[in-house]
Amino acid sequence: MTLLTRAEAVAAALSWKGTPYVTRGRLKGAGCDCGTLLAEYLIEIGAVPEIELPYYRQDWFCHTSDQIYARHLMKYAAEIAGGICCGDAQSQPGNIVLFRAVGSERFNHGAIVVRWPRIVHAVYSGVTESDATQHALTGFKAYALFDPWSRA
Repeated sequence: MTLLTRAEAVAAALSWKGTPYVTRGRLKGAGCDCGTLLAEYLIEIGAVPEIELPYYRQDWFCHTSDQIYARHLMKYAAEIAGGICCGDAQSQPGNIVLFRAVGSERFNHGAIVVRWPRIVHAVYSGVTESDATQHALTGFKAYALFDPWSRA
């Protein structure tokens, strides 16, 4: 399986902008959530032919100690860095970043790096591009960075 170039992958991620937020939706322009956005991105860039995601509720991370989000999505990319989202990150365009948002002990929000700190992610207003260090869901939150081009 051949991966798109990083530039092509970023273009693929940006093509999701404006897609409405729809829990478990997986269709560009019609709806997605932050997990399904990452799944469809990994498929689109050629990292995997398909991804079956487990059913999860909006508050799944409040009822488990399992890193479900990271475990199901990130087996397709190598973890390369982590820390607190407040400055520079060792990231390249096209990387995936998971966050521990809303005080969670588990990674429960994901995004695609455009050019750090710019990310594309699905939030309640839809898929948007944001500054990861400034957004309420991601700024000053723990993060883990994954690279589909350095697959474990």
